[in-house]
Amino acid sequence: MKDSLKGDEMISDATGRYDSKYFENAKDLLQGLNEVSPSFCLAKWFNVSIHMPTGKTHSCYHPPAHNIPLEELKASPDALHNTKHKLEQREKMLKGERPSECNFCWAIEDQGNISDRAYRSKDVYEPGLIEEALTTKRPKPKYLEVNFNQACNLKCSYCSPHLSTAWHKEVKKHGAYKLSDRNHNDPLWVDGLGIDNSPSNPYVQAFWDWFPEIYPTLQTFRMTGGEPLMDKNTFKVFDYVKKNPSDTLQLSITSNCSPPKGQWQKFMDDLKDITDKDAVDHFMLFCSLDSWGKQAEYIRHGLDFDQLYTNVTAYLRHQTKHSLTFIITANLLSLPGILEYIKNIHKLRQEYSNDRQLVWMDAPMLHDPKWQSMKLATPEMLQPLRDTIEYMEANKETPSTRFKGFKDHEIDKVRRLYDWASEPLNTDEELTAKKNFYLFFKQHDKRRNTNFVETFPTMEEFYMECERKYEQR
Repeated sequence: MKDSLKGDEMISDATGRYDSKYFENAKDLLQGLNEVSPSFCLAKWFNVSIHMPTGKTHSCYHPPAHNIPLEELKASPDALHNTKHKLEQREKMLKGERPSECNFCWAIEDQGNISDRAYRSKDVYEPGLIEEALTTKRPKPKYLEVNFNQACNLKCSYCSPHLSTAWHKEVKKHGAYKLSDRNHNDPLWVDGLGIDNSPSNPYVQAFWDWFPEIYPTLQTFRMTGGEPLMDKNTFKVFDYVKKNPSDTLQLSITSNCSPPKGQWQKFMDDLKDITDKDAVDHFMLFCSLDSWGKQAEYIRHGLDFDQLYTNVTAYLRHQTKHSLTFIITANLLSLPGILEYIKNIHKLRQEYSNDRQLVWMDAPMLHDPKWQSMKLATPEMLQPLRDTIEYMEANKETPSTRFKGFKDHEIDKVRRLYDWASEPLNTDEELTAKKNFYLFFKQHDKRRNTNFVETFPTMEEFYMECERKYEQR
């Protein structure tokens, strides 16, 4: 039979009733998912993100992470992925129910846009995978993301002490940030998380018991942080991969690309060994960066932007098969510099991409904390985002600019940002968020010897408005 997805021939034998031989893009795959259920998401079965220091897991970064019960872990290390909670959410999806923890995607879809249900499913899709999801109760992940510990040398404004030792050190010294409705990043809250960075962490031990079992069929393995280049387990993974080459594995790390002295060179040396041994199919470096220049340094406090740029360009110059993705955690402070950022990505593509795509980009949106969300932006503050979309449209990839221009899905993701940000918070949420914006960055500047208005002059009026909202309390 023929399906509606580009006329691809459907596979009706044992490999899967719902699977086409291939889906050209996320939109096509979404239709295939909907044939199973309007809420079906492959990420719930085959994606897993594990935060080892707190013993929590989820399938992607949108739903809140949930606890991995130690009693389940003792029964089987695959409880790092197949928790009782996740099994229950899968059942809901098969019944066509929308799990509330996935509301972020449902809101995007209700706007008529393609949500990460499609993009995250696309990350792991291969023929037969839908049928495997329907017939396997405790599947092995295809996409695995781990955070071994919280070690990090930066204090990103939207981050938290449970993901950064630098943040943890600050709140231990100065205490919580006093906001209008709460204490933010309270040391007592952090202590209550039970962060475990010890060598005997049971979740890390379970991972190393489980890893050889899932490694042969793993498609993508990504290490995040904290800053993964500050953790010995990252380099232990590199050693394992060098000893156990896989011609199907996509290996990656998400780095601030400005780790402490010596760690970057150690990473580059290991990557050269992996490349020389042809140990993986592909390596992707995700560079976490939310703006450009001094504004990036403000958002990601402790960042030396010049050093980051030196490290990134050195990486790009020495690649023979691997690539780099700039990942923008798109937040309110990203807006003033977003166009400059995108123009520089375009410049780097023109300089380094030749017979393949060497420089990529992604732009997930930040939705918490709300006082740093793009939803707080005025229409005037969103103008740089509109200008960015126009720039990307004017520089779309064509046959003559292959790998150097912008792809349709990249433009769609930025347009999605604009659509999402254009729907404001409700009145009460907006008022609280503006008060907290002023209070947070006032304390931020005092603690970190920074100056918000000098760094973001186009946001001065907004900053003063937030101050007035607070003073009118």
